[in-house]
Amino acid sequence: MVKPKRVPVPRKPAKSHDELPRHSDWQNPRVVQILDAASRCFARDGFAGTTVQQIAREAGLTKSMIHYYFESKQVLILELQAFIHERYFRRVQSKLDSLSPDSESRVKEALWEVYDVIKDKQFLRLQLETFAEAGRDPNMRNRMMLAMERSREFIDMGANQVVDDSQAQPIKMPASLSLLIQSTLLGLRIQEFLSGDIKMSRRAYELFVAMLTGSLTWVQDESAEVSKTVATDTPPQEAP
Repeated sequence: MVKPKRVPVPRKPAKSHDELPRHSDWQNPRVVQILDAASRCFARDGFAGTTVQQIAREAGLTKSMIHYYFESKQVLILELQAFIHERYFRRVQSKLDSLSPDSESRVKEALWEVYDVIKDKQFLRLQLETFAEAGRDPNMRNRMMLAMERSREFIDMGANQVVDDSQAQPIKMPASLSLLIQSTLLGLRIQEFLSGDIKMSRRAYELFVAMLTGSLTWVQDESAEVSKTVATDTPPQEAP
């Protein structure tokens, strides 16, 4: 039997507000089947401890079928990183689109949705594996930097989306705030993963949400006050 010639899928270029570079067609059910199987294997056994044969067995496919879509395990690792991030970004965005109109409730609901995403143990294990791999592989390090940058931009965009309404003055979130949110989320989840103390992590996050909600309100009020001051201090135009 002649093996069908593979038609390469062009890599999609990276855009900071779009997606990480991709290698395969995520609309193809077989590709998703392989990526999901790889995700389970890597989370369970780590990148180094997983073979392509194990991924094939997990997916219920042959090893040659895996290589038909992905030239190597390293390519599969890089692709999975982009795939996982995009899947969770879309989940959070879907939640943002369905939030209640009340600004404070929107902030809290959005923050808890992000927290629920990161509490996924498979997601967290993959993140830890990816960080370790980034220390060895420059390609992975560059992609991780892009992914972290994109997540901060996503947080910035989401924060503005949930605190803004038709009555409010548009505001610009401090760049350091998205880094704080990102670092706190991941740090709390790693602590919980290592200690197993779910209640303590949840209480800490409840405190963080309360503090952050107040910070966002302060930023919004400060932005409105600055706009009001600028409008008041602007001298009237002389009539021609």
